[in-house]
Amino acid sequence: ECSDVANACYDGTDAVMLSGETANGCYFRQAVDIMVRTCSEAESSVNFDEMHQSVRNSVKARFQLSSSESLASSAVKTAVDVGAKAIIVYSESGTTARHVAKFRPGMPIAVLTPSQQVARQCFGTLKGCYAYVVNSLEEPEKLNAEVMRECRIAGVAAPGEPVVIVCGTQIGSGSTNQIKVEYVQSPDDASDKPHLDDNAAEFNGCTIS
Repeated sequence: ECSDVANACYDGTDAVMLSGETANGCYFRQAVDIMVRTCSEAESSVNFDEMHQSVRNSVKARFQLSSSESLASSAVKTAVDVGAKAIIVYSESGTTARHVAKFRPGMPIAVLTPSQQVARQCFGTLKGCYAYVVNSLEEPEKLNAEVMRECRIAGVAAPGEPVVIVCGTQIGSGSTNQIKVEYVQSPDDASDKPHLDDNAAEFNGCTIS
């Protein structure tokens, strides 16, 4: 069972689960704990740059990349090249978030969306994705500054470290057309407190109502 779980991680699987004969019985929690440790150990040895190239080459060999997929692949490659601590995706429908997760970056993906339904679909389902509900995506520059602040407060990135942002210059579903590399700034006041959404979400486990 441990071997199957580890191989699933090496293959870039979105999620794993225990079989019935392993999860049944008095020690189901211990079985899940062992699975978590197996996943953590396996993923620590994964070369995410090679996995990204493998997924990209596999898709290109069979299909023509869509503009959204090409943008997502470029965002992941940029994040790997600059050593980004996270990829931030502004998404109305969740499509861009799915495409970014598809190319298996080795850093967390934060999905900012005004839709609670999209947030529920992304968080915990797409590999490496955390979802945050925001009021609007209509002021990207203001949102960028807020995201950089939240990254620093949550401990995702320290001042001076890069974060890749995938967004659009226009508003609406299907308008994602931009990749930006932003650097976390040093704090300018002592009143830092996370407030990106009403859930007081953090990168290591937010909840979506």
